Amino acid sequence: MKTLVSGASGQLATAVKRHWAEDSLIMPSEAELDLADRESIRGAIQKYRPDVFLNCAAYTNVDAAEANEELAQLVNGQAVGWIAQECNDVGALLVQVSTDYVFDGLSTRPLKEDDPVGPCSVYGKSKLEGEVAAQKAHRHIIFRTSWLYDAWGKNFFNTMLRLANEGRPIKVVSDQRGSPTTCRALARQMRLAIESGWHGLFHATCTGETTWHGFAQTIFNMMGLAPECSPCSTQEYPTPAKRPAYSVLDNSKRMALGDDLMGPWEDALREVVKEKMGGLGVMG
Repeated sequence: MKTLVSGASGQLATAVKRHWAEDSLIMPSEAELDLADRESIRGAIQKYRPDVFLNCAAYTNVDAAEANEELAQLVNGQAVGWIAQECNDVGALLVQVSTDYVFDGLSTRPLKEDDPVGPCSVYGKSKLEGEVAAQKAHRHIIFRTSWLYDAWGKNFFNTMLRLANEGRPIKVVSDQRGSPTTCRALARQMRLAIESGWHGLFHATCTGETTWHGFAQTIFNMMGLAPECSPCSTQEYPTPAKRPAYSVLDNSKRMALGDDLMGPWEDALREVVKEKMGGLGVMG
């Protein structure tokens, strides 16, 4: 299985590289495979003629997207349509990664794939456009995930560790609920889905739910850190882009099709912490 991966330097592509080791991965630089450039997309897909196109690239700066709507829509939406066209030309499966931000955040129960969407940010709208565009690929799998992080990359986990090491008081939002999900867990599940011949839209997060503050406290507890970390409301921490207040995803459709390789979010975090502490010389 020859897989062409976009966004090669990102945290999800890094997880794919680590956990799809025996596969034939093609991971061109963002300069060679630039989602803002249609000819770049066409050139890469025609050059490598992959069996699978795994789209790990995206415009992910949620707040900056509010001021850069055209670029966010281009990369997260329109470019996916170009990818779908080229995948159809070479007979490739398109695997698209989407987000909980396609929902409005007003639900009080875990969201299913067929629940009404209603993004409340430019980023969410652009990712929803990407979902629609991905469905134009004759063969496609779309994974909605949430709160992605891992031991590497720029993410909430590493930001919390940096802030704790700086020794300053930390405030974290406590009225937004979701499911922290490791890149490695998603990478493993995506591979299983591809090998098993899945098709369509699936929710793919680690199970369980917490708040950002609860997530932060669990990180600190597992890492043996004790910074001053107090909860705050979304109103106390205003951002340019509105975040969903509740975006826990229901994984039952995915679980019914095969093995669940994602598991409880606390177990997934424990795996990341073990690696991180090992790298710091704390654990073997």
